[in-house]
Amino acid sequence: MTPVDEVQLKVEDIHISFGGVQALMGVTLEVKKGEIFSLIGPNGAGKTVLLNCINGIYRPQKGRVCFEGKDIGYLRPYERASLGIARTFQKIELFSGMTVLDNIRLGRHIHMKTGLLDGAIYAVRAAREEIEHREFIEREIIDLLEIEHIRDKVVGMLPYGLQKRVELARALALNPKILLLDEPMAGLNLEEVEDMARFILDINEEQRWRVTCVLVEHDMGVVMDISHRVAALNFGEKISEGPPEEVQNDPQVIKAYLGEVEEIYVTRR
Repeated sequence: MTPVDEVQLKVEDIHISFGGVQALMGVTLEVKKGEIFSLIGPNGAGKTVLLNCINGIYRPQKGRVCFEGKDIGYLRPYERASLGIARTFQKIELFSGMTVLDNIRLGRHIHMKTGLLDGAIYAVRAAREEIEHREFIEREIIDLLEIEHIRDKVVGMLPYGLQKRVELARALALNPKILLLDEPMAGLNLEEVEDMARFILDINEEQRWRVTCVLVEHDMGVVMDISHRVAALNFGEKISEGPPEEVQNDPQVIKAYLGEVEEIYVTRR
């Protein structure tokens, strides 16, 4: 998907500390609609903390988070989700005793319009809504992520790579406008990494989805190949931002994080 000039997400002068530790110090970023915007940096740089500030898990002591031109700093995580901000996590946060399909359905609950009382009184309307949501999940998400063969499996019995795919599916069930991806490649083998990179490109580029992505990732081959823009953090501060090639060659980024850049093996279609 080709990004447009419209700024969809803006974080402005974000400061947050935990005890005496400054996790973020004056970080400002603008994410344009339609782009894959990646955050890189060493462990402890503040990347996940920034995602937590965006989706409302943390509230910064100073600064603003704006989504589609509106300050959302006062909103709780579920309220931000209702605006179209979805999230995956660094450590898988699935219900391991439930099936794949049931986990994905949980991501769809925010779009449910019939409650318990409505379901009792207007059974036909509730049943119709349930069918529509089930069709969306099965037609759009399960097919996209190629998980038809595990849809009825218990999540806790699946290999780690498939669990990562299920977590992405649950985030997509929200039908998001922007997707926050926290280390989606972590723990995956080469084939799984290539599949995940392909899924992210599909989510960003396919006409049905067209989702803006904010990606936190350590796999520099993937980051440099699929990102439209990249920002580097170090010790809670932004040290570089721009096109992948520019950030890759920034002396500050090389010194703080990259060193010698690994060979890129994922190709944008």
